[in-house]
Amino acid sequence: MTKDEAQQFWAPIINDFQPLDSAWLGEMDKFYVDRAAGDPTNSALQLLKEGLLSSLNRPKPYRALLTGHRGSGKSSELMRLAEELAEDFFVVRFDAELILSPETTNHFDIILGMGIAVFATAQLKDLSPKRKLADDLLNSLSKFIRKYEDRKGFKLDLASLVKQVAVGLVNVSAVGVVTGGNPAALVAATAFQATKLELNVGDEHIRTLELPPNRIEVISALNKIIEWVQDECGKRVLMIVDGLDKVATPRARLLFADSSLLRDPLCALVYAAPIVFYHRAVAWQAEQIFDSYEMLPNVPVHRRSPRDKNWMDSRELSESGAEVMREVVRRRLAKHDLTVDDVIAPQALTLLAQMSGGVMRAMILLFNNAATFAKMENKERIDGDLALKSVMRQRKRLQTRLNLKYRETLERALKERSLLGGESESVEDELLTNDYLLSYEDGDGAWFDVHPNALPLLRG
Repeated sequence: MTKDEAQQFWAPIINDFQPLDSAWLGEMDKFYVDRAAGDPTNSALQLLKEGLLSSLNRPKPYRALLTGHRGSGKSSELMRLAEELAEDFFVVRFDAELILSPETTNHFDIILGMGIAVFATAQLKDLSPKRKLADDLLNSLSKFIRKYEDRKGFKLDLASLVKQVAVGLVNVSAVGVVTGGNPAALVAATAFQATKLELNVGDEHIRTLELPPNRIEVISALNKIIEWVQDECGKRVLMIVDGLDKVATPRARLLFADSSLLRDPLCALVYAAPIVFYHRAVAWQAEQIFDSYEMLPNVPVHRRSPRDKNWMDSRELSESGAEVMREVVRRRLAKHDLTVDDVIAPQALTLLAQMSGGVMRAMILLFNNAATFAKMENKERIDGDLALKSVMRQRKRLQTRLNLKYRETLERALKERSLLGGESESVEDELLTNDYLLSYEDGDGAWFDVHPNALPLLRG
């Protein structure tokens, strides 16, 4: 294969092996892989779908949290959920990571963002919502900030906020905007530069917002926007808030456990929440507030080790888990009318599946690197050597960041086959967040294991 031929063959494949972005919007059926193997009782997506559809026959909307490791595929699952429920709900997808600041965001920013997201989506869907609906929400928040933050003259500008939030809606919404939207509005929205929406209201004022008069004024203004949209389109609003899984554990507690404000919007709600929060006792408080707290586990590409086996021993391949990861590759290659055998040797694909740890983003990036190496070497197919090069590239990154505390905590957790908690909690949170320590579930239970590409580093 010549250099030009390699470029022509590999470039489009490499482009399609990127972490999920707007290029895939509207094509979920082409690349979505059902990791539950057709068993809806083991599918976080289907459990959420069932809860949401069942709630249509009740006056109280369904509110849920979805968690999972970064890169586990939550955004894909939420896009799929939005697609499958588009006929039953007016779906609004709001990417909080894009519009808000995960380090500092609180209920004020989220309530404002949600209100503007519903309003902007209604505009893009040609429902022509009355400006007064959004102005009332902005005025209630502005009045609160002037009073409690002592910011005289503070005022929110609707046009500016809609521009900010509309960018996020266009970039991340598979259903709420992309299908059936106003083309002119979409073009105009994408021309705007996304900037962070930050009210900078202190966390100490959340309790003040919970006071009945303030709560009624602010939340009622948000709910009037939701109710208008529901009356206009004849469907209940489903708000999917992605990106809040990036907040740290203390902020997750503030958002989802210490206050019920995020349950107050009168629409169906699904929030992405952090993996570390799910594994801590404080998550029980969130389960008292929300109807469901679902976990999207990583695909178990290795079988759970027996208790009498040393934690340093090699893991046994789970063929069913590896096949899920192979299907991820198969579907993306099918877009180019290519089979897996056309592009990668079977043993090379299995190696990538194993070393992904069952993390969807890791699988995509491992394949991307291997395909890039094939292009650089003018090869027609990814062989075992190229797959190993991709694996080693990932391992080097893991090694660079594997400090002594990480190593010691990992070894202890693997030996005890459990999270340690206590003084180790903050380190464990980092290990979970950065995918050194992975969590899995199957029909027999839940467990933790080290990332398979980090295991050789611990042995060393």
